[in-house]
Amino acid sequence: MPSVKKTTAAVLFALFAAVIPLSSQQKGRVVVQQLINGQAVSADSARIVTGLIRSRIGASGAVTLVTREDFDKILAEHQFQTSDWSDPDKTARLGAAAGADYIMVGEIDEMDGVHFVTARMIDLNTAEQIASSDIEFERLNQARAAMEEFTDRFLRALGYGNGVPSRSGPQAASQPANAAADAAANTADNTGANFPLRETIRTIDGNMARIPGGTFMMGSITGQGNANERPQRQVSLGAFSIGKYEVTQAEYEAVMGNNPSGFRDGSLPVETISWFDAVEFCNRLSRAANLTPAYTISGANVTWSGSANGYRLPTEAEWEYACGEWTDGWLGGNSGRITHPVGQLAANRYGLYDMIGNVQEWCWDWYGSYGRDAPSNPQGPGSGTARVRRGHSFQNTGRLLPANRDYAVPREKNNTAGFRITRSGF
Repeated sequence: MPSVKKTTAAVLFALFAAVIPLSSQQKGRVVVQQLINGQAVSADSARIVTGLIRSRIGASGAVTLVTREDFDKILAEHQFQTSDWSDPDKTARLGAAAGADYIMVGEIDEMDGVHFVTARMIDLNTAEQIASSDIEFERLNQARAAMEEFTDRFLRALGYGNGVPSRSGPQAASQPANAAADAAANTADNTGANFPLRETIRTIDGNMARIPGGTFMMGSITGQGNANERPQRQVSLGAFSIGKYEVTQAEYEAVMGNNPSGFRDGSLPVETISWFDAVEFCNRLSRAANLTPAYTISGANVTWSGSANGYRLPTEAEWEYACGEWTDGWLGGNSGRITHPVGQLAANRYGLYDMIGNVQEWCWDWYGSYGRDAPSNPQGPGSGTARVRRGHSFQNTGRLLPANRDYAVPREKNNTAGFRITRSGF
C-alpha cells in the first residue's frame, strides 16, 4: 500500500451517532469533533472533511448529533488519554459529561499525495469497539463522494438501509419495503463487506494456535532443497501464537474496508496484497483489539517493536518452525489453479491449515543468505530489497520442502500471495 507519512496524533471524530441501531424513540447521541490534521494536512482541509461527515450523518436522520464545541475541554477535565478508550468506567464518565453515547477514534494521514481517513467507533457506555473502516481520496474535490461512501458503509454494515434503521436494539424492527434489496446489495459477491469487526476480532483470537518455544534445525541439508535453504543451522525460538488459517477476505475487508483479491469469496484467503498491506492490516487489527501495534510505519521505513503485544507477521524462522513437516496442500496438481476456502485439508501437528499451498505467505524478514551461527529468535537481515514469502501457492507443482524460500519486493502484489498473523508469547 502507499507509504504513510504517519500522523502521531489521534483523530477524534464522532461520525457515528449514525451507526448504532436504536429505537426510533431514542436515537443514538454522537459527538462530532473537529478532525485533527496531520503535518501534511491543513486545518482548513480537516474542517472541510469534518463538515462533510457531519452533514452526511445529520442528513441520515438516524442519529442525534451532539454539538459540543468544548469537547477538548471535557477531555482535559477528565484527564482522558488515548489509552483510556478501553476503560469502561472512564469512557462512561466521559460520555455522561459530553451527553453522548458514541464517539469515533481515528486518524487522517496523507500518504504519497493521497488523503487517508481511518476510524473506529467506540461505545462510550461499554468501551467496546463497534466498527472500523478506512477510505482514501486524492483531492478535496473528491472528498464529498469519499465521505458519503465512508459514512454509508458504516450505516449499512450496522443495520441501516439508506440511513433508516432496519433493526432496533435487540429486537428486530419492522423492515422497510426495500429491506430485501438492501440486504442483497450488502451481501453481494460474499466478500464480507458487512462482517462485524468485533466478531472478526473474536474469530481471529479464537483461531490462534499456541506454539511452544523450542529449538529446531532450520533449512535443508546438503543434497536437499535449494541452495538458499543452506546451510542448515540450529535456531531457538520463544513461544508465540500464530493463526490457524491464512487471513481470509472477509477478515481483511472487515479491518481494511476493501478486498483487493482476484478470486472472490469471503472464505478464501486474501491475496493480491503487498507486504506493506499486510503490516498495515496487523497494526489496524491491533488498534481495533486495543493492543499495542507491533509496527511503526514512516514512509517505506517499517520498524518492529519487540515489546508490543499486537498482531504481526511471523518471522521466517517462526513460520518454518510452526510449519514443521509436510502436510497436504492446494498445489498445482489438485488446486485447479485457483485458491480454496481456508481449512479444508488436513492440519499439521499444531492445528495449522494451508501452510503448504493455497497462497504463499508474507513474513517479516528481509530476504538474505543464511549464516552458519545458531541464532535465537532471528529476525533476518537488517535491510534488503525483498521480503521473504513462505509456503508455496496453488500454482506450484511438486512436493516442495517446508524449508523452501521465496521472496518479492515488498510492494509487489499478485494473486499467489497472502499472509497469516502472529503474536509474541501465548
